[in-house]
Amino acid sequence: MILKQQIKTGFAYLGVVSACWLVGCRGPMLRTEEQALRESMITAHRAHLSAVSEARVIELSREPSDVESELSDERRSELDDMSGLNAYKNRKLDTGTDLIGQDSTQMVRLSLQEAVALAVRNNLDLQIARMTPAISESRIVQAKAVFDATFFTNINYTKLDTPQPGGFVPGLSGNTKREDVELSTGIRKPLISGGQITLQTDLNRNEAVPSVFGVPKFYDADVLVNLQQPLLRNFGSDINRSNIVLARNDRLAESQQLKRRLLDVVAQVESGYWALAFTHQQLRVRVRLLERSTQDRDRLIKRGIYDASPVEITEANSFVESHRADVIRARANVRDASDQLKRLINAPQLPLADEALVVPVDQPTDEPIRFSLLDLVTTALRHRPEMQIALLDIKDASVRQRVADNARLPLLNLAASVGVNGVAIANGQDSFNNLGDGDFIDYILGAQFEMPIGNRSAQGLYRQRQLERRASALVYQRQAQDVVLEVKIALRRVQTSYELIGATRAARRAAADSLRAIEVQEASGVALTPQFLINQKLSTQERLANAEVQEAQALTDYHNAIASLYQAVGTLLERNNIEFRVEPDSQ
Repeated sequence: MILKQQIKTGFAYLGVVSACWLVGCRGPMLRTEEQALRESMITAHRAHLSAVSEARVIELSREPSDVESELSDERRSELDDMSGLNAYKNRKLDTGTDLIGQDSTQMVRLSLQEAVALAVRNNLDLQIARMTPAISESRIVQAKAVFDATFFTNINYTKLDTPQPGGFVPGLSGNTKREDVELSTGIRKPLISGGQITLQTDLNRNEAVPSVFGVPKFYDADVLVNLQQPLLRNFGSDINRSNIVLARNDRLAESQQLKRRLLDVVAQVESGYWALAFTHQQLRVRVRLLERSTQDRDRLIKRGIYDASPVEITEANSFVESHRADVIRARANVRDASDQLKRLINAPQLPLADEALVVPVDQPTDEPIRFSLLDLVTTALRHRPEMQIALLDIKDASVRQRVADNARLPLLNLAASVGVNGVAIANGQDSFNNLGDGDFIDYILGAQFEMPIGNRSAQGLYRQRQLERRASALVYQRQAQDVVLEVKIALRRVQTSYELIGATRAARRAAADSLRAIEVQEASGVALTPQFLINQKLSTQERLANAEVQEAQALTDYHNAIASLYQAVGTLLERNNIEFRVEPDSQ
């Protein structure tokens, strides 16, 4: 009974200790340094936010034009009907001949939201980027698998026939024959505390002739529980789970990289969409300019028998051919912009190899936006993927520093075992049955100590990790500066492009008003000389076309600037109703 109680006590003690290590003990944390790091980051944020704390919500505005102030509302409406976006609403797009020799190219109408949705679903760059978090997820599984239990079985067979000289002990002298079979089976489980626990059973069949035990054959069975645990170096769950933490941070960083790539693609789609809309408008303007200059050139040719000289006709021809070249380039720009957008979208119904043209349904407007610099900077520091990645880099550096700090400790390992033995002559089953009697119990306790003299390698690594951690904090602060700078540049670009819309629109209306005055003179029957047609009307037509293109470019730049602003703030996905979620890894 006393022996059985000893068995229970020994196994209970080892079980309690093992359970403690299975739960895991945490090593010392660098609380002071972590708190200092948090304070430095908070201070960096406060420095950026306090600088714009007085910023109020404002709405984009522009100074009124002196030219437009002299125009009545009726005149403005008339000028917008003959120039600008509204003047081309019902005008067919003349794209010329495509690469397969067709004049009537298929047109596919597409809105901006449809283009963005197709790109998010089908863009090849995004499909590639989506693979990276999945790869990182597999690294987490691999890091966790270090603590998986292992089932093992070992079997050894030994047969010896050893010649020996004769002796003086009867029954033990002369040649010996030995045949042993060893079978070990058990489960080995690494612990998050850094140790390892093993539950193992052994069965040995021993046969020897001659035998010192008086029997030629017997069976030996053992049940062993072994615990190995470091107490200083490599101790603690925060040390031994560091690879899991790093793998999780890596997955989060890859998810933020995916978000960053998604922001880039959406911004590219918006830019490509408005670039395509601009090329359509540019082509319509250039085609109508070619038609106008051709019509006036033909009128001038008819007057050649009266008052138009060959030099004047040749000069008019130069206007026409120059405008024809502009049309050719504008047609190519339309097809190039369409293919660029199709590549970003990568929609099955819009293959890149096909010559079908994408026609933008949405048209650029100049509605002013309201903004607060404080809100934009605050949102950017909170939502930009680069900020999250920089923060994860700090966490990684902190984990590596803790591991390096632990590596400076001496090596002190504890090994403890409790085993029960049983023996039988008849068979192996009897040897296992005899284990329950608890007649034979082994207790083994050992310790190992080791300390490098000087410990320079561990000290050098720890110093390296300290510097890397400080550098990661500086990188975070620099990234915050970059984010603030990008937000301000993007906002300034929005403001500039909005003001340019007003300036280019005033220039376009002024040029349209000048052409209108010339056409009124023609309609009233005023005689127009060939020199007047060349120097005034053809030049005015060209100036009007250039002003229309500049206004269209300003509108395009304004919408691209807005998209860039939302991208700089990190909310471009929300603006396009795209939900981005980071799925937690399986525990």
